[in-house]
Amino acid sequence: MNMRIGIIGLGRCGMPAAEKFLEAGYGVMGYARRPEVIAAFEKLGGVHAASPRDVAAGTDITIVMVLNDEQVMDVVGGPSGILQGARPGHLVICMSTINRANLQKVHADCAAAQVDFVDCPFTGGPARVAKGTLTLICAADPAVLEKARPHLEILGQMTNAGPVPGMAQAVKHCNQLLVCAIHAATIELIALAGKTGADPRQVCEVVGSGIAGNDYFRLLSKAILDQSASPGGMGQLWKDINIVVTSSREHNLPLLVANATAQYFNMAVSQGLASQDSALLQGVLQRMIDG
Repeated sequence: MNMRIGIIGLGRCGMPAAEKFLEAGYGVMGYARRPEVIAAFEKLGGVHAASPRDVAAGTDITIVMVLNDEQVMDVVGGPSGILQGARPGHLVICMSTINRANLQKVHADCAAAQVDFVDCPFTGGPARVAKGTLTLICAADPAVLEKARPHLEILGQMTNAGPVPGMAQAVKHCNQLLVCAIHAATIELIALAGKTGADPRQVCEVVGSGIAGNDYFRLLSKAILDQSASPGGMGQLWKDINIVVTSSREHNLPLLVANATAQYFNMAVSQGLASQDSALLQGVLQRMIDG
């Protein structure tokens, strides 16, 4: 295969995505800021570029997998962004989870530059990136979506959220409400088990095998109890649940669980844990219990 693809953001999911495309025979260019990430990417066989502009100039498709709204807007439309290097017909696939209004602005900027655009957040976590089994939530013009299909299907299974970019973000925000609420409930469950004298590991095994069990609960509870990596970063989930809260206010929805959940993540970030694994949210609650 002689297809060239770019990936902006080589983090928890961007790096395994790059590896997946390399395995499929793509030439992969990438952009990251941390020297250790750049070194790991080049060791895989990727080519690091000096800017998102250079990635777009050297590829046919650019995937954006950065953390937040500001980063997406900068790497696409900034002074050294994708649109500075992309030719008409270039395809931008935004896989970041951001506020819907900002996603739609980025889409409008791409359309003005005659650059095709797919709104494509996903769910599944880093392990499913590596397996190529992500759930991809897609919203784009039908012709553009078909153009993106053979490349996206390397990473997972596509779900069509409609022809208007922004709708995939709306679906993903609903998903993240539940993910973050499960996260908050899990740390409370483990704390309750410990306080009542039950074995938290046994409690999690029972809950995980029963009607309340789900993939995220099983992965997260294991990460907390084993002190190992969880599916998500603290800063990522903090950003996501606050997007949900913002959306609820825009639509005048009293989402009490979402607002309560956000407080846990807000406390974690205020304690300097934004760059840490989200399993450490257990410690935030434990410090409250211990006084």
